Amino acid sequence: MSKRILLVDDSSVMRKLVTRAIRQTGLDVEVVAEAGNGKEALTALRSQPIDLVFCDWNMPEMNGLEFVVEARKSHQTPIVMLTTEGTSDKSQEALSAGANAYLTKPFTPESLMAKMRVLLGV
Repeated sequence: MSKRILLVDDSSVMRKLVTRAIRQTGLDVEVVAEAGNGKEALTALRSQPIDLVFCDWNMPEMNGLEFVVEARKSHQTPIVMLTTEGTSDKSQEALSAGANAYLTKPFTPESLMAKMRVLLGV
């Protein structure tokens, strides 16, 4: 059964790049939803089944960290922070807020696949 992915990033170009990288993994996944900020992501998460979320940190309206905190109030869907914020302090902050993993941009399809395999159990 195909796994369902939500991509959250204010850059449509970055969402396309992540979609392409997901396809390159060869895993049985589909991007089912995209959101330009945390508020849109919460709506998507609440309106359809999602198996994994890739979320940027810096976005308007509601940033990625705020999204993680809000999402954890009602969902246990795995969340990967996918961001340019590469310091260990930032990664620890995201993990403490409830993110399951942290991946720094730029990333490779192989590093993306490694996170997906662990979090999706594939």
